[in-house]
Amino acid sequence: MKAPVARCAQRCSTRASVIASTEGVFAVLTGAAAIGQHLEDNSKLGSRVSAPILAMATTSALSTAGLLPTVSIAYDVVWDHLMPIGVVLALLSSSSVASSRDKIDKDTGWQVLRGFIVGAFGTIVGTYLSFACIGRALGADGWKIASCLCSSYIGGSINFAATAKALDMVNSGGQALLTAGMAADNLAMAVYLGILFLIKTDGPKPVENADIDQVETRRQIPTKSSLCATCAVALIVLRLSHSLAAAAGVPSFNLGITCILAPCVAWAMRKVSQMENVRLWNLCSITAMPGAQEISGAFMLVFFATLGAMVDLRSGALASLPMLAFIGILLVTQLVFTLLVGHKLLKIPLWAVLVATNANVGGPATAAALASARGWHRATSPAVMTGIFGYSVATLIGMCVGKTLVSLG
Repeated sequence: MKAPVARCAQRCSTRASVIASTEGVFAVLTGAAAIGQHLEDNSKLGSRVSAPILAMATTSALSTAGLLPTVSIAYDVVWDHLMPIGVVLALLSSSSVASSRDKIDKDTGWQVLRGFIVGAFGTIVGTYLSFACIGRALGADGWKIASCLCSSYIGGSINFAATAKALDMVNSGGQALLTAGMAADNLAMAVYLGILFLIKTDGPKPVENADIDQVETRRQIPTKSSLCATCAVALIVLRLSHSLAAAAGVPSFNLGITCILAPCVAWAMRKVSQMENVRLWNLCSITAMPGAQEISGAFMLVFFATLGAMVDLRSGALASLPMLAFIGILLVTQLVFTLLVGHKLLKIPLWAVLVATNANVGGPATAAALASARGWHRATSPAVMTGIFGYSVATLIGMCVGKTLVSLG
């Protein structure tokens, strides 16, 4: 963040809290993240609500009750360092897995990619329409949250966080809007994905003697050296992105550049791991960057917990109704646009449209889960790879859309 904690304090409430030390705040944030993930993994209610929402709701309740401060150095550390590193690690991990697949069903992949592109345009159209209807109700920072949601519904929730960081929503006083947006986003996404499951259609025809989607990347067991190397690569990517953004005269776009640079680095690391000398010296476990996904997941959960802690639940609730209306218009427009243009006009198979729009809204993991659950095994790999493509471009697109919305506010 550009603004130090003292400057944030001038804008935020500084009422006394029971937990005041930085170490204590970090303990609560990480504890809330751990509890949220445990409940998601081990309870039906938790799996439906999701770990990020549970972590955010827990810290929001603690902040509202006066147990957590609304301003802390810990929050700045998470926003300035942990969250960007988590974004880079997620991109490195996902891109590394995708690049390790030796065979790609080109026909199926092309159909899903076409559907994804149509869905991305549908999201952009939905963002403009929704902003025209609800934008004023979101306040002065409405264009920023619209930009975050546009990114989220092109590439997945990870782009929501990246865009919020890139647009500096916390330092500009948009904490309450962020909390309301994240809560409404997860609720709407769950409903949206449920609707996709209700649309009945046949999947791609299976290919005889083909095991394209049976290829699984062997997961390396992280070691101390590989974990250190993974973090080093992520930090180098971040630093290089900052330098490139500064050199281009657009420092606020550094995370957008990161989302393009990280997959390229992951691809290069994958190629290095296949070199004979690397294998000879047993360096494959380091270049494969094992543990990146786990570290990223932990950092992002702590980020969600931080987001909840920074805003009183009551202030977030005030913005929830217009936020839900905004997201509702956006997603309905996106789905109708994708079905009409993608399936009816361009004749993209319906199964490909459903997988692609899932990748738009939920990212590669949920898209692959939908394809697998419905028995569309040929669509699993394209779902993952298309979702990763969305990771790479969504933040930049969302930020550009947001800039054009300023004039409409």
